Amino acid sequence: MRKKRLSQYFQVALAALVVLTSALVARVIWERAALEATRTTGMTRAELVAQTISDTIAQNAHFPLVMALDPDVRAALTSPDNSNAIDALNRKLETIEASGSPAALYVMQPDGHTLAASNWNTDGSFVGQYYGFRSYFTQAMAGGEGTYFGIGVTTGRAGYFIARPVGRAQPSGVAVAKIEFDDLEAIWARAAEHIMVTDENDIIFLASRPEWKYRSLAPVDETAITRIQSTQQYAGTEIEQLRIEEHSTDGDQIWAEGLSANGSFLRQTVHLPELGWTVNQLTDLSSVSDAKRDGTVIGATGSALVIAILFYLAQRQRSFAMERAARTDLEQRVADRTSALKKVNDTLHGEIEERRRTERELRSTQNDLIQAGKLAALGQMSAAIAHEINQPLTAMRTYIATTRVFAPLGDAATILDNLEKVDNLAIRMGRITSHLKSFARKEGMGPAEVISVDRAVRRALDLVEVQLQAGAVTIRKSIVSAHTMGNEVRLEQVVINLVRNAIDAVAETPQPLIELSVREAGGRVSIEVRDNGPGFDPTLLATLFDPFVTTKPSGAGLGLGLTISYEIIREFGGSIRAANHIDGGAVLTVELVSVEQARSPSHGEVAKNG
Repeated sequence: MRKKRLSQYFQVALAALVVLTSALVARVIWERAALEATRTTGMTRAELVAQTISDTIAQNAHFPLVMALDPDVRAALTSPDNSNAIDALNRKLETIEASGSPAALYVMQPDGHTLAASNWNTDGSFVGQYYGFRSYFTQAMAGGEGTYFGIGVTTGRAGYFIARPVGRAQPSGVAVAKIEFDDLEAIWARAAEHIMVTDENDIIFLASRPEWKYRSLAPVDETAITRIQSTQQYAGTEIEQLRIEEHSTDGDQIWAEGLSANGSFLRQTVHLPELGWTVNQLTDLSSVSDAKRDGTVIGATGSALVIAILFYLAQRQRSFAMERAARTDLEQRVADRTSALKKVNDTLHGEIEERRRTERELRSTQNDLIQAGKLAALGQMSAAIAHEINQPLTAMRTYIATTRVFAPLGDAATILDNLEKVDNLAIRMGRITSHLKSFARKEGMGPAEVISVDRAVRRALDLVEVQLQAGAVTIRKSIVSAHTMGNEVRLEQVVINLVRNAIDAVAETPQPLIELSVREAGGRVSIEVRDNGPGFDPTLLATLFDPFVTTKPSGAGLGLGLTISYEIIREFGGSIRAANHIDGGAVLTVELVSVEQARSPSHGEVAKNG
């Protein structure tokens, strides 16, 4: 036994080791796959950003060259005192810039002052401003193309400047186009991207987050700081190093200041050698963490499932072996018992007779149980009949009492009317008895027919009119003509139950009021009964339609009215619900299917032509 137990412990330990190993292996596989997918996606995004920046610059790089060859530009530089030529050039540059060109176009004189600009009529006009200290100007005056990224001295807006000399041997001026990337940064921000574009000094000058701009990824040496200050490249800003935490040995997984706390991001770079810029793409690695978790769960679950199957197959094999051994043993025992059975044949006949007697007693007991079940069902029906007949009996007592009053007065018309009402109530009692009997046996209500909901409601109100008057209850009615499929007498029974419950609810309420409405909309017919009583106990709402649940005092009701109403409405294919009104009191709402909706094909009937 001990050896067997040790074997079981060893198997469990081995299974646990296999599950743990599978979880760890799957974790590594899922992590690598997710990280590779993240790398591919991140690099694609970084390359797309780099391409977008290059395309934006390429789309506008030709403007300085075209301006340098433009005769109006040459004429204005040749005659800088000609105000008409300069005004015409200003307007021309303004027109070109308004057509969707760079953020600004302007022409500089050899002394570094701006002669004409597309923004000549704005508060931040470049006209007359001195930009000779900018490197793009000195590069262009030297005969080459000048490029430069910096914050505008006049506007305070950052941009990329492209300059071309006007004239070759001895430039008469410089044509400049300024490109801004505000729209591109806004797109990154809206897309929740984490992008940094750095210059050759690792200073961020374009970013998806404003707080990253003009901060460095690494310490900037003094020579670079001096050059930046002399050219006013990032004028008005103090270059501070951005706080970065490295989460991997190779530095490709980092956290940067401003990102979500405790997060880890994959850093990927794309260089733009022609510009000396580097695009840094940061991709959230939360999906990799999720993949690690999923891989662990899948690996553990998969291996556990395989082990469970193997255990099951092994157990099944052992069961088959035990079954075969048991069958062999049984066959031997049967052979041994055969000879013994021959000796006890007479005893067996006596046992058979005893069994027959026992069977007769069992049948008798079963009959007693069936009779007991019938008596229990009869008790249920009796309780329901006693509850439902109480309503017309109360009305009959009222009419009989009225007849006794009018009999001595010789008012034959009133007496005959009361007798007719009593006769109708007696018929009604017979119908109610039949309905309650059907409800107790859980039987259907027979074929459904088209019934008038408003007529059933008005008849029910006639039946409880005496109780309304006796309790001085005001009833407000809003009844429209509506039809449904069902049984009109049973619908009257439901309305009577709801109204009588409302009458009982407002018995202790000053100025008792009941509101009854019948509405039809959207293929549904609704009957709503609301009172201004104390409302339902919230603890009873969930069980209000259960048998023998009542909010009335002991002896005032059996708690079957709402249960019976619920069953009737359910047979109609409708629903009934109870609630407390927001302004006080209780609300009971019955919803039925209208005749048109009930006859539609979607409700199980075949539509007829014509």
